[in-house]
Amino acid sequence: MELSVKSETVIVAKKTTTKTPHPRKSYTTFETVAKRSRDLIALQTPVEKIMALAPNTPPIDLSDMSRAAVVLAVAAMDAYFTDVFSERFVPFLKKKGATKAMVKLLEDAGLHTELALELLATDRPYQRIRKLVEAYHEHVTTQKQAVIDELFLAYGLKDFSSNVEKLKRRKTLLKSLTTLVKRRHCIAHEGDLNGHGRVRTIDSVQTKSRIHDLIAFVSGADDLLQRQHTD
Repeated sequence: MELSVKSETVIVAKKTTTKTPHPRKSYTTFETVAKRSRDLIALQTPVEKIMALAPNTPPIDLSDMSRAAVVLAVAAMDAYFTDVFSERFVPFLKKKGATKAMVKLLEDAGLHTELALELLATDRPYQRIRKLVEAYHEHVTTQKQAVIDELFLAYGLKDFSSNVEKLKRRKTLLKSLTTLVKRRHCIAHEGDLNGHGRVRTIDSVQTKSRIHDLIAFVSGADDLLQRQHTD
């Protein structure tokens, strides 16, 4: 008796996975602070409604919740750009070498010839360089478009802010961001008072929209930086 054995070919498809870039500490921190800003301004309208229904309660202007949200949001963006610059500095230096703008920045940060020679004899020269860059940026405010653009020229990225706007496909993104940053300055330095000493009005709905724009801008900036990192 013959036995007929049917052979089967089993094809096992290899599972391919796409690696997701590990989130940098700078962006994770930004998200944490930005969420505080969003949560604060989201509470304003419900609290106003509750206060309006409370008996024998004197009227209270809760618009400072919007102002506090603005300050938090801009602070989150400011910290992000200085932090992400420092995070990327040494990896970029090792991979692609120093650009002219990077050399100029290191000189401004205090990396003169004598210190550079000293670093050659240390075990962790790159760590010393990063600390030098971080110390330098403690005195740099990265809130204005021009400052942000100049900062990332060190990585060979021209017109950084405009390219982020194009990436997000939002023609008025930078305009909205500039308006929010200017308002932050009025709040932080003038108490948001006008020339007559009266508090400027602030629209919570519009402010919420501008904070959303700021978050979109930072998100786009991080995407752009991630793309350069993988090139």
